[in-house]
Amino acid sequence: MSKVKVFLGALAVLVLVAFSAGCGLVSDQAKQQAREKIEDRGQQARQEANKKVEAKRQEVRKKVDDLREKVEAGQDELKIKVDDAQKKLDDLQKRMDDVQKKLDELLKKVEAQEQQNQNKEK
Repeated sequence: MSKVKVFLGALAVLVLVAFSAGCGLVSDQAKQQAREKIEDRGQQARQEANKKVEAKRQEVRKKVDDLREKVEAGQDELKIKVDDAQKKLDDLQKRMDDVQKKLDELLKKVEAQEQQNQNKEK
């Protein structure tokens, strides 16, 4: 009986040693799996964040391009208006020059007429 008790005791010790060693492996495996899951989730979160950032970047680029087109269109319209205003101003300047010439001619005629009248009076 004593041999059986020793045998059972040794068997119990072996079982405890095997169980504790097995639990340690399972624990390490669980830690490794948890670590891998966390890394995977982190990688997915980074990828999703990058996708969102890129989508926002594209949205901002489109808005900038749209605004640039509007500004360019506005510049074209403004250039046309400025050109039209310049043409009108040039035309008005020509008219003023013509009026000034006619006024000068009239003044010369009036002066000539006054000289003739003064000559006649003498």
